[in-house]
This record gives sequence, structure tokens and C-alpha cells, in this order.
Amino acid sequence: MNIREIEKIIDSLHEHHPAFSGLKEQVIYEVLTVFEDICSLNVMGSMLNPCLLQKNTNYLDALNQALFWIENSNLSLESLPINRDISEEKYKNCASLLLDYAYPYSVICSGYISFSRNRLIAKVDNNTITFDFPDDYNCSAWNDIIREASQSTLDDMINAINPFKISNAYATLQKSIRIEKGDITYNISEEIFNLFLEIAEMHWEATKTLPVSWKFDNFTLDEYKKAWISIAAICYIHFFSDLKIQDPQIRIRNSIITMPLSQIIEYVIKISGLEKQTVEKIIKYITFEPRKKNIDIMYQPIIVLNDDTALIAPMLFINSRPERNLLAVVCTKKDSEHSKEVNKLEELMVQELESVIPHLNTLRIVKHKNLGGRLPDIDFAILDTTTNSALMCELKWFIAADSTKEVYAREDDITHGCEQSDMVMAYAMSDRKRFIKQVFNYDDGANVDLFCCVVARHNIRTQHPYIPVIDLSKLKKLFMTQPINKVFHTIREHKYEDSLPDDASITYQSVKYGDFTFKIPAICFGTMPL
Repeated sequence: MNIREIEKIIDSLHEHHPAFSGLKEQVIYEVLTVFEDICSLNVMGSMLNPCLLQKNTNYLDALNQALFWIENSNLSLESLPINRDISEEKYKNCASLLLDYAYPYSVICSGYISFSRNRLIAKVDNNTITFDFPDDYNCSAWNDIIREASQSTLDDMINAINPFKISNAYATLQKSIRIEKGDITYNISEEIFNLFLEIAEMHWEATKTLPVSWKFDNFTLDEYKKAWISIAAICYIHFFSDLKIQDPQIRIRNSIITMPLSQIIEYVIKISGLEKQTVEKIIKYITFEPRKKNIDIMYQPIIVLNDDTALIAPMLFINSRPERNLLAVVCTKKDSEHSKEVNKLEELMVQELESVIPHLNTLRIVKHKNLGGRLPDIDFAILDTTTNSALMCELKWFIAADSTKEVYAREDDITHGCEQSDMVMAYAMSDRKRFIKQVFNYDDGANVDLFCCVVARHNIRTQHPYIPVIDLSKLKKLFMTQPINKVFHTIREHKYEDSLPDDASITYQSVKYGDFTFKIPAICFGTMPL
């Protein structure tokens, strides 16, 4: 069999899984509940080993894939009240669907996407499929993997739920937790709620990237923040309340928040002080749309059933980057205000770069320079007259990639930026003196050493053989710690890349699925594969 024939086989392996039985909405509830419980158990284990928290990212990928399968299944659409008591058999089936099917399939999909994009080649040896880099790949591929790994939200997650920071809130909450007829109840005093509102706001602040002045067609970023923090606070309260329950059946029964959508809206209005119409629009934005292309349960973490019952897995809020997730949703909609705001973002990057460059008479800085004709503008450029050297920067602002598909979408943006830099450099090299005069109004430009790069707001992979690509935070750090000319050479020579740690080795992530074993390029740190 060839690689595409195998793809057809694995695409249908899940269809006869025993989890796909009963009513669609009931199965959605069961899978969401088991996901939350698995994450909770993982959080408890992470108290001894914080690295385990990274597994929750894997579970999120699994949940998203499982929900996609459920949505596209032939399960009955009949709507009946949800049965919150999940049997041992149902639990095992859902756990199997998530861990034995959805997660490995999502990993394999990443390999197939890279193969389809000609980033990886595939070799089939009986039932073993090995994805690998082509013989002529450039060494930046491993730098890409390291950079992407460095964007993990693990640190933010640890920071947000650090037991030392929430100890006061948790200790106060514990006094209010009780069980009534199998349900967790808690008295949320103003003191308790304010403590968890503070934790939710800390979470927001740890992951924010956008200017506070941002607005969209239906609400402002500040309004969205208030609504999100209100829901996140109750998610933290519910999560830690459930975490305390020792009886596994009661813990599982109460894993997720289940309540009428109208109550959630009323609650957000009360806590945030926002208008009802605004809250309804925000809730609609973050209500899961499974049939929408390129959407993810992380982006829209509220599931609403046909009877308007809302299901919320607290971990979807606790493990999220709210601004980034909002932008992912907005990008799927026609939002005129968002389009206007995006146009301002590269100017903010310019301001950030300017703020870290020394104010020296020997430096000339140019912003948004139009070269005329069909040539692209120069977003940001620096001329160092002391060393007779100049750096041209093409700036690219986009939201952080959260999946292989998104990585390649952002890579297309970077590739375009590299092509623009190529055009500028070709024009500059054809007549350096003219170019330096035109851009910097500097007469002695015949022998200026020319440098270029693409600057991205977030780390991103690139396979361009000539144009360096560096993320904004790393470039700012270089400007703050090195002389200007040394920065230029550091960029040209790619010395800004993170080196492979001593305990790291290049290997493969082996994933078994059905009768097949898939091997995907990976880096192993010690005994932990990346």
C-alpha cells in the first residue's frame, strides 16, 4: 500500500468505536466530561511532576478531534435531557476514544499535513510509515521544532494555577464546598469570588498580546476581557471544588459545568456589569460551531445543546490563551473593525523596536519607507554610519499558531515576507549608493554592508534558504544586549537560533494506530520526547 491508501484506512478506523452509541448530545457530554476528568487527574499528578501539565495540550488535541468525529457521525440527533451519571463502561469507551484513537490520529494528521506541504517525505515499509525531512532540507527544520516548543503555554499554565498563588483562595473555598444529592454546591461569597476573579485576571495578563484599545464590530476587547474573566473565575472555582472530591463517581458527575445558557448570560451580566446585548454577542462568539472550517473547541469553549443547556469544561478556560483564541474566531468572520486594528499592529512592532534601540547620532532609523513602483515598502530600517552597515526589516504580525495547519498558514505569511525582502535586497544591491540615499538620505552609501530579515510577532517556522526570520522578542533582546553592528551579523549568521541542548537527540515520535506504526521526526530531551 502507498501512503494515500493507508490514509484512507486510518480515516475510518474510529467509525465503529463503541463510544459512538446512543444520542449525539449525550455522547458529546460524556466525551467532554471524561476529557475534563482526565485533565483533572493529570493536574493532581502534576503537583509532583509539573511536566505532566504538557499532556493536557495533547488531551485538548484529542478532544477537538473526537468532537469533529462525533459531529460528522450518524448518531441520533434526538434531544433528551442529559444523563449526568456516566457508567464505568461509558467512561472507559470515551477515554479510549480520546487517548487510543483521537490523540494518535491528531499526531498522525500533523505528519500527513507536513507531507502534503512537501515539508516531509514518507517511506512505507510493510505497516511502518516513516515521515522524514528530505535529503536537501535546511538545518532550520530542527530550529523550527525548538522554537515552536518554546511557545508552549506550560509556563503560563503553571503560573496561573500555581498552588502558592491560589492557596488563600482555595483554603477559603474549601470551607464552602459540600455535596447535596450527588451535586457539588458551594457558597460563593464576595470574598471568594474576588479572589478567583483576581486569579482569572492574572491568567489574562500572563497571556495577553493586544493593545487594550482594540475593538471589534460587536464589542471591545475590554468588554470581551470582562466577560471572559467572569466565566474563567467560575471555571476556576468549579475546577478546584471538583478537585477536592474524593468519591470518583461524584467527581466525574460534576466535572463540567452544566446549566441553562440564560443563567450563564445573567451571571456574566451581574459580574461584569456589561449590557445584556453585549454579553449575548460575546457568548455567541465563544459558542462552539463544529461545522465551521478551521474552528477549534479551544477557540469556542462553550457547547450549547438544542435545549439551550450550556456545557463548559473548566479546563478549556484554565488552559487557554483568551486573546489568541478570540482572534482565531474573529478571523473566520467579517469584522471591519478588526481589519482596521490589524493594520495598526505592525506600527506597534515598530514602536517596540524603536524603544530598545540606543539614541545615537550615528544611527539613522527609517519607518514605512515607500520605494516606489511595484517594490514593497520597507517597514523598518537602521543605518549605522559608524560601521557603514544597514539592516532592513520586513515586519509580520499574526496570532500565534496553535496547530500544524495554522503553522503552515503563518508560514505562508512569512514566505511572502521573505519574498518581499528578496525584492528589496535585489533592488538595493543593484545600486547601493542610490538605495542608501533614497532610504536614509545618506550620501556615502556605495560601500554600505546590507543586511535584511523578516521579523515575526511570534516564533514561526521557515524554510527560506537566505532570508533570516527572527521573532520580535528575540530581536529586541539582541538590541538591548549587543552593539548594533553585532546584531546585524548575529542575524545574518543565524546565531540567534536556540542551540540544541546537550541532553537532546534527534529521533522519531512513534505512534501506533490500527495495524500501522507511524514515525514522525522529533527531538528528545533526556528521556522526554518533544
